[in-house]
Amino acid sequence: MKHFTTRLLTVCALIAFVGSVQAQVFYTQLFDNPGLPTGWTTTDPSGNNVLWERCTNVTTDCHAPYANIPLYMGADKANGFMILDSDGAGELGSTHQSRLTTAAIDCSSKSQVFAIFEHQIGVFDYPADENAQLFVSNNGTTWTPYQLFNGITGGSGTRFSSNPLVSGIDISSVAANQATVYLRWEWIGNYEYWWILDNVRLTTIDPTPANDLSVSDFFYPVSSYATPESQIGTDSFGFTAYISNLGTATQTNVRVYAYVIQYDDQGMFQGFAHVDSTIVPALAPGVVDSAISIENLYAPELPIGLYGVAYEVFADSVDSNEGDNFDGDFFEVTDLLFAKENAPQSASRPASGGDWAVGNYYRMGPGLDIFKASVAEFSYAVNDPQLAGDINVDITLYKINDTVDVNFDNFEPDGSSMEPIGVASYDAPDDAESYDMHETEIFDLNTSEAGVILDPNGRYILSAGYVGTSNTAFTAFNENVRSDFVSTILYIGGEWGGNFEGSPNAVLRLYLTLFTSADNNPLAETALNVFPNPTADVVNLKVKFDEPTDATITIADINGRVVRTENRAAMLDETVTYQMPQLASGTYLARIATKKGTRTLKFVVQK
Repeated sequence: MKHFTTRLLTVCALIAFVGSVQAQVFYTQLFDNPGLPTGWTTTDPSGNNVLWERCTNVTTDCHAPYANIPLYMGADKANGFMILDSDGAGELGSTHQSRLTTAAIDCSSKSQVFAIFEHQIGVFDYPADENAQLFVSNNGTTWTPYQLFNGITGGSGTRFSSNPLVSGIDISSVAANQATVYLRWEWIGNYEYWWILDNVRLTTIDPTPANDLSVSDFFYPVSSYATPESQIGTDSFGFTAYISNLGTATQTNVRVYAYVIQYDDQGMFQGFAHVDSTIVPALAPGVVDSAISIENLYAPELPIGLYGVAYEVFADSVDSNEGDNFDGDFFEVTDLLFAKENAPQSASRPASGGDWAVGNYYRMGPGLDIFKASVAEFSYAVNDPQLAGDINVDITLYKINDTVDVNFDNFEPDGSSMEPIGVASYDAPDDAESYDMHETEIFDLNTSEAGVILDPNGRYILSAGYVGTSNTAFTAFNENVRSDFVSTILYIGGEWGGNFEGSPNAVLRLYLTLFTSADNNPLAETALNVFPNPTADVVNLKVKFDEPTDATITIADINGRVVRTENRAAMLDETVTYQMPQLASGTYLARIATKKGTRTLKFVVQK
């Protein structure tokens, strides 16, 4: 879900890019006829027989394995393209070395030669930067390599290129004024995803536009993809975009915008929750990944819903490639759920074998109310479908010591930097299947009671352990949701560590409940009153204090599941009204919490 850029912007940018050089194109291959083009070859010197093939539908003809990974969106894809399906070849005993080579192309009398083509690649373990390259030869024997990718590293980094990526390569040093020129796309890998190629052209005009700014990377200020409404205020958003000038001209008055965007349940744009910007007077050509920060912070006191953090860049000149001027990622504000991801996507386990565990890091906000960790939700996969119901998962909730740095620099891998406070043991049902979502109640390790009270500002690791015969299971991950903070960590060979920041993120979620068993330090009766009671869909809370008081107001169902929460500053004597037509008939709780105590009242909804 990383890239927001619409299909319309991508296509428009491509048209602008091609239009400037189209008049001087002297060779074109669109792969719009069945089979390989005349004179082209595909080979695999490794002997694994992983070959390029022509395709017209990546979802039905070319064995694309993951429906939730964005597929090729090239402008001419409907007429056919070439694909190398590394994933479809499966896990090999050695790397494939798959090559796609053109027929001889006559570049004589061409004093400059530039190759332009659309493509998309996805890697798992073998970085595309070094292993997927263009080679050019003017004799079929000596080949000159050209790097096509930057930052498509696989592993815990970026796995997919832009969709599509339009590459323009100056191959003049090999091809200019040569009568026989060959181009070869070569990919060394093993069980990667796929590489798609389309719309190959040679031109005598440099395709680099004068004006081409891009958002090459950005800071994602959300510590978890999904955060409860009561805790989202913990994340004071700061904004930084990494801007590149890919054109040939200096860009003046470079304006960088940061947005917090609100969406509806269908992912449709609803408006801006926050907008801020800054201006850089000039950005020279060739500047790459220049960090541009916006001075102001944003306190995200947001209601439940779907949001996005996004960045956009403009300058005085009209940009030739607007498709890369905008980038961002989604996040959610929930009622009770902490999660690092939005869905299972793949599954993995340590290659070393043996017992292991995975943990997700969650932190509570400074709110005045008290919450319990109540339920853990997780997902796993197995190679043998018959074994999905034989898996046992050990759930442990750890509290991180206050002495551990925010960035975990002094976190001890032996586990002494945290203390176990909650546990659960889960036996999968007989009908379990890979990637099912499983839930289990968490119990306090000291009292054996359901739920574990969490401290304001407390930091926690929720872990899922796979031991004994269950250690062959793969935990589910998501690789598309971004994280720029401590996220998922692993327990391997008796030590915790690895992947302290970034993707992939484990599917290992934590549900909270409001702790409402009693008002341990009850406020005066005048502090809170509810009317009317019963009610249909309007709840009025009369709040009165003797002096201005910071308070947290919470509406919850009788089981402690939060319906609405709000932090209020300097309350004295006022009535707060909530329109809540979504509430079903039943008994609910209204609660006000301050540093001096709490007051909780029941009210009834009658429809």
